[in-house]
Amino acid sequence: MKKVLFLLLALSLTPPTLAAGSFLKSAAFKSLEPEAQRAITLVASSREARPRLARYPGWTAGAEQTDGSVWHVWFERGDDWLGEACVDLVSKKVSEVYIPVDPTPSERARAVPKLRRLVARDPEVQALLGDPDDWDEEITYDKWEDAWFVYYWRGDDAVGVRLSSDGARYHIDDVFDPLALSEERAKRHDRDRAIRLAYEVDQIGLALDPYDSWKAYAEPAGQGRWTVSFATPERTILTALVDLKSGRVLAIEEP
Repeated sequence: MKKVLFLLLALSLTPPTLAAGSFLKSAAFKSLEPEAQRAITLVASSREARPRLARYPGWTAGAEQTDGSVWHVWFERGDDWLGEACVDLVSKKVSEVYIPVDPTPSERARAVPKLRRLVARDPEVQALLGDPDDWDEEITYDKWEDAWFVYYWRGDDAVGVRLSSDGARYHIDDVFDPLALSEERAKRHDRDRAIRLAYEVDQIGLALDPYDSWKAYAEPAGQGRWTVSFATPERTILTALVDLKSGRVLAIEEP
């Protein structure tokens, strides 16, 4: 049986620099079994996770033993899901760290001029805009997609540019019409994301392993939630309730 541990802690009232320490020194944390404490501590103090968690004072943590010495650790703050990671308690190796953060003001200040220069040099954007001074500009960052978006608006016209970084340089991924995202296309995007979020859960992946052929189906359940079912032609293997706003799987049911 998997060991499931889930913690909810009131938002910290201490300064941001003390938030992580406050949680790791709390009575709730110390009440956990040693393996859970070690898993959370190793991830929270890792080079990848520590600076990201520092952006979320008052975070809470949960841990789940997945396979032998490997534990899955996730972080939340209030009702918001912050991210997750895996850690091997034997090797102490932290992996699969995913804790999205928005850029700081200084990071944004460094990025925006580079994005503008790159977009301004793109031939497709030049052809669409003509004179850039005739357009209003908007630059945003989507932490869940890890992508920057530069939008240009002029009356009923719009041009969108998606950019990503490989860590050293920015690249243009796509030039698109932001107004062309139809209701059906938006629904298809949400459906695909719900299926992907469900499939990435270890419990679901393990349940699907014995089956050579299966399909995934998703239907909106209201309030940003989707019901995702994995099935063969003969039977439904399991069903998951996915919340797109938090990026979490809320429940899993097996018939």
